[in-house]
Amino acid sequence: MAERETETERIDFRKLIIVGVLNMAQSFPQSFTGRALPFMFRKEGLPLDQFWLLALPTYPNSFRWLMSIAVDNFGSERFGYRKSWILPCTLVGAIAYSVLAFIPPSVAAVYVITGILLFKAIVMIAQDVAIDAYAAEAMTERERPTGTAMINWLAGVANLAGGSTVALVPRIGWTPTMMSASALLLLAVTPAMIRREHPPPAARQRRQARGDHANILLTLLRPESLYILPFAFFWGFGAGFVGPMIGAFYADMGLSMTLYGIFPFGDFASSTLTAIATPLLVQKIGLRRTALIGVCVIPIEAAMYSVFALTSLPPFPVLIVMVSVLGFVTGLFSYPVTISRFRWASKAQAGTDYALMSSLTGFGVATGAVVTGFLADAVGWVYFFPIASLFSLTAGVFYVGMFNRIERLVQEREQAELDPDATHVSQVRLTRAVQFLSRSLERLGIDGRRSRS
Repeated sequence: MAERETETERIDFRKLIIVGVLNMAQSFPQSFTGRALPFMFRKEGLPLDQFWLLALPTYPNSFRWLMSIAVDNFGSERFGYRKSWILPCTLVGAIAYSVLAFIPPSVAAVYVITGILLFKAIVMIAQDVAIDAYAAEAMTERERPTGTAMINWLAGVANLAGGSTVALVPRIGWTPTMMSASALLLLAVTPAMIRREHPPPAARQRRQARGDHANILLTLLRPESLYILPFAFFWGFGAGFVGPMIGAFYADMGLSMTLYGIFPFGDFASSTLTAIATPLLVQKIGLRRTALIGVCVIPIEAAMYSVFALTSLPPFPVLIVMVSVLGFVTGLFSYPVTISRFRWASKAQAGTDYALMSSLTGFGVATGAVVTGFLADAVGWVYFFPIASLFSLTAGVFYVGMFNRIERLVQEREQAELDPDATHVSQVRLTRAVQFLSRSLERLGIDGRRSRS
């Protein structure tokens, strides 16, 4: 046994719980409204051709990267740079849910409710970015696997609770349920508001001392971004390609809605096992090999669904055990990816870097969800799952294959962010890129005027 751990080596579980609960605060109300409103509006008679209105509050997520620039560049040093955004945005979100409590879903109120949710979504993006940056900056190298596992697990708790809360609406009513969601949102951020925010990372302090601002072009121009950003998109694309079709597959296979409603509990059980196993495996064999275990099981999971499509679903207890076990193992790929995303975000502008990765992942999910139905309709369920799994498998092979190269580039960047001379090089690179874009735009303008003449 080594001697007593130093402060930097010791895992601060209180801090990690606070970070996890902050992320939990993001998920619970959204999970509830996302499940409850479509169901209740349809019960009220909202035509299907107006359901696009309910999707409007999700669109601001595409501009998460834009909001992140403000979050990274402004904030109170005395109160806490991240808390300066988390607290006011949470208050706005709680007020929005409180207002919704007095507007029960109805066809007449659909525009008002959508407008309130859209405004809330725009404001809460800043909260999401600040919480993600808070987590990326707060977790040390040793804390990151455990902390990320707690974040993912507590988000699963919030999603399960939010979805289950829908059943309370007929019992206690819309108003008490929404007021409870508002109160839980405030309660979840209270520990983080009481605790003193950790000091800014050295890289961010150096950036601020130079008078530099967070800049998304710096993220785009880094060598490691050539690998990280495309991977973020394809990782999301694979998830968006398969996830939305699972429910449709079970419906076509004749599974009842009652039995289908039990699956979230199986998902929660597999997520719990993954959250426990991931930090242990990462400590023993590292991120890359842990992810490799999950990647190797992706084809097996696809083959399982193809066999079900060829034959029939097994008895439900067997089905939920099989799905949960494979979900646990494939989660050993997604959890290391989440850990790496926090790792890859620059400490100099964590909000901007993480938000750009999240935006590309979200765009990948949306793109995959748009096209997946066409493939399923064209080839049928037997061939759909093997083809669809190729996207996730490709992302997994890329992650495992490029892991060491990305890590080396990230370490070089971290050293450069603390080296004044190397930092100067990055600024020169940015200046040259801006000059190149300016000359290109000017050349396009000249060519355009010549063509018109």
